[in-house]
Amino acid sequence: MHLAVPAEYVDHIARLIEELDRSARPIAKPQRRSRSVARAPKEWPVEELRRFAQGRSRTHQTVFAILDLLATRPDETMAVGDLAAELGSPVDKVIGALGGLTRIVKAYHDYPKWGLPLQRVPRPEPGRSAVVSYRINAEQARRWRLVRGGQQPTG
Repeated sequence: MHLAVPAEYVDHIARLIEELDRSARPIAKPQRRSRSVARAPKEWPVEELRRFAQGRSRTHQTVFAILDLLATRPDETMAVGDLAAELGSPVDKVIGALGGLTRIVKAYHDYPKWGLPLQRVPRPEPGRSAVVSYRINAEQARRWRLVRGGQQPTG
């Protein structure tokens, strides 16, 4: 690795490196970040979904389409590629929107309390990266359809 250092600091850096080399202490290896454990799905309250549904960005519009699709198939797990194909969108647009969803929820909603309005389901593939799928349960689907239909909640 090469690192640009201003000339006046070269001697100081060289002495620092020599000093570190002499101090034969083991260098701790950085710990690997653990993959986030799948969180139990939490159903967003209708009012929080309504607030979310007021978003106007392109990310919001793509996520709305994803939620609309998943709401027609409660409890069905759909891979990102399948979502993209069903929506007629490029896979990278769907991936980008789902990444944007995480940022939006963390910035404007109570992410620690509610998580995402859909459930992320990674499926390990031997020798490959995990295939990521998404789903929403029947109650979350009902609430989302309620919000999108503009009806008042019952019960």
